[in-house]
Order: sequence, then structure tokens, then C-alpha cells
Amino acid sequence: MVFEEVKLHTARLAEIKHFYRDTLGLKVVADSDTSFTLQIGCTRMIFVHSETEHEPFYHFAWMIPKNRFQEAKAWATARVELSTQDGEDETFSENWNSHSLYFEDPAGNILELIAHHNTHHKSERPFSAEDLLQVCEVGLVSEDVLSTVGELERMGLNRWRAISETFAPVGDVSGLFIVVKKERIWFFSEQKAQRFPLEVVIQGVGRLQFG
Repeated sequence: MVFEEVKLHTARLAEIKHFYRDTLGLKVVADSDTSFTLQIGCTRMIFVHSETEHEPFYHFAWMIPKNRFQEAKAWATARVELSTQDGEDETFSENWNSHSLYFEDPAGNILELIAHHNTHHKSERPFSAEDLLQVCEVGLVSEDVLSTVGELERMGLNRWRAISETFAPVGDVSGLFIVVKKERIWFFSEQKAQRFPLEVVIQGVGRLQFG
């Protein structure tokens, strides 16, 4: 599935706009006093200012060409501090046949760069921000993971790979909801998953809103 749009909330709009535009060098394609929009390949990422009791934070992943992971890692390392787990700053999933790295923005959003080696996405040029292909994962926090999976299945989305009562990928390699149980520690992070307003537009499905 393809995420055409992902809308997230933040109380630190100016700070994270500076991070994405000036630190990472991404293009802001729309801007106002209350929101800004990034174009990540085929996905529009919209950050909306929101005053909430707790600072919103999310997990999302950007897909990169399957043959450019080490170059993407060098690109990221020159701009941010990579997150680590068990002393490692990257991970390989045999089950998914993918390499990933993680880092956080100033609002605590957990970003992932992932190279899925079973896809056709290749690049013959040096890696740059223009090689961020799309948002391919969005974290969806639930009190009841299996119930949420059932709701997504009724919308026509399918579970992908193995699922459990605390973790379930739903969709396909191009786009996945990473459904996790509330309070579960996010991978390569010390943050416990929490629910915050989330809105997405999925190609062929439409607009979905989650509280």
C-alpha cells in the first residue's frame, strides 16, 4: 500500500521545521504559521502545530534504494546522531531482508531509514535527500493490537509477516502500519509507545483518522 499523505502533530513546529529543512536538507513544499509540508518521494508529510498536555511523538520510516544503505548511513551520520541498541547503530532483519538505522528529531519522533532488499528500488547515483522514496512505515499505537489489526483488515488491508499481541505489521513492503501495544518500547529507542492524533491518506483506500 502507498501512503500518499501522513499528518502528524507537534508542539515544536518551528524547531522541527528547522531540523528537517536545514539539518536534513529536505524541501518544504508548503508552509504556514500552523503547519508545514515535506515531500518525501511520493508521500506528503504534514506537521501540524498542536498544544497538548504531552508532546506528541511518532514512529515512521522512509524507504531508501536497496543498494544504498551504507551511503544513506553516511549521509545521516553527517547530520544527526544515530540511535543505538546493544551497541549497534544499524540492524539487519532476516525475516524482512532489510537494513535499518534510526534517529530522533527534536520532538522525539523516531525516524527510520530502511532498505528493503526484495524491492526493485535501486539507484546508480550518490545518495542524497532526493533518494528518500516514500514513507513506508507509520506507527499505530493501540490498546488492543489484534482488534486493531481486525479493523484494518476489514478496510481491505492485510497483515504482513508474523504478528503478536504487542506487534503487528499491516500492509505490504511499500507501506506498513506498525501496530504496537501502548507502552511497548519502540525499537532502537527508550520511549514507550503512546497514542496521539494521526491522519493518513492511503492510495486506493482513502483518508483514515486515528485518535
